[in-house]
Amino acid sequence: MWGPTYPPEGELLTRQNTKSAFELAWGATLPGDREHVLTGRSWSGHGGVRRVEVSTDGGRTWRTATPHGPDRGWRRWSLRWRPPAPGTYTLRARATDRTGVRQPDVEPYNTQGYLFGAVVGHPVTVV
Repeated sequence: MWGPTYPPEGELLTRQNTKSAFELAWGATLPGDREHVLTGRSWSGHGGVRRVEVSTDGGRTWRTATPHGPDRGWRRWSLRWRPPAPGTYTLRARATDRTGVRQPDVEPYNTQGYLFGAVVGHPVTVV
């Protein structure tokens, strides 16, 4: 990997980092005045995912998601959410693996974009 925080000769890519993603269309529109079950998947190159947290308010507060199925590096999860009002929301999911490594809020820049694992804001609109 190359970039301002890496040695001039670069650094070898040797493992996958901890990541999370929602199973929800980017920019999805959700009906208001009802509960939704948010689902997603998290994974780690360090081995198993210990915990997944979800924020429905852009990262101000976090709730622990419910894990599903076996933990074999990938972990399915869900969280029940009732939006408080119509509007735009930024969902976030972050995983912590068995070794205690948690997804960072910011990922060091590298010119090739490899190993991007920062928590991503996932926009949704509630109508």
